[in-house]
Amino acid sequence: MSALSPTSSGKIIKVWIIEDAFEYRRELAELLDATEGLQCNESFGSFEEALPRFRAGEFPHVVLVDIQLPGMSGIEGIQQLKAMSPAVHPIVLTISENRDVVFQAICAGASGYLLKNDTVDDIVRGIRLVHEGGSPLSGPIASMVLDAFQHTAPKSAESNLNEKEIAVLSMLSDGMVKKEIAGSLNIATVTVDYYLRSIYQKLQVNSQAGAVGKALRKGLI
Repeated sequence: MSALSPTSSGKIIKVWIIEDAFEYRRELAELLDATEGLQCNESFGSFEEALPRFRAGEFPHVVLVDIQLPGMSGIEGIQQLKAMSPAVHPIVLTISENRDVVFQAICAGASGYLLKNDTVDDIVRGIRLVHEGGSPLSGPIASMVLDAFQHTAPKSAESNLNEKEIAVLSMLSDGMVKKEIAGSLNIATVTVDYYLRSIYQKLQVNSQAGAVGKALRKGLI
C-alpha cells in the first residue's frame, strides 16, 4: 500500500468493520490499522455481534459495512446504527452494484458506497473524505447516482414514499401499534421509528394520526 498523508485535522479516525468474510475482514483491518491517522482494532462478522457495543454507547467515527450479512442485513443495520448515533458515518463496502441496493443503502443513511474491488488506498481516501463531511462513491456508483438524478423528473415528497413506508402507514390505519408492525414486517421497532420519521418529514406532519389522515386524503393508502 502506498503512503498516504495523515488527516487534515491531525486526529485519529476510529474505524470498525462489519463483514462476514473473515479473511477479507482481518486483512483489511490490519491494513487500515497500519495506516497513519487511522485506528481499526474492532471488527465483527455481523451486525448482531456489534449491536451490544453500540447499545453500550461505544461508537467509532466510521463503520465499513457489507450489505449481504448473516442475520440482519447491512441496510437494516445502517438504519439502526443511525437511529442510535446520527454522528456515525456508515460506509457500504460490498461487491453489489445493484441499483436498488445502492439507493436503499443511501436512503437508510449510508454516508458512502464503495466496492470491494476498490484499492485499499481508495478505501482510505473514502474514510478520510467522509470524516471531513464528504460522501465517497466508487466510480460506477457515482455514475449510477448521477444518471438517476439526470433522468428522474422532480416529484413531490408525498409521491416519494417507498414501499415500506406505505406498508407502515397502511398498518397504522388498521390500528396496529409499532411492535405489531415490526413483527409483521420482520424488522426492529427502531426501524419502524426510522420509517415514521421519514414519513412525517415527507408528509409534513408530526404525529401518527396526522400521517394516516393525510395519506388517506391523498389516496396514498
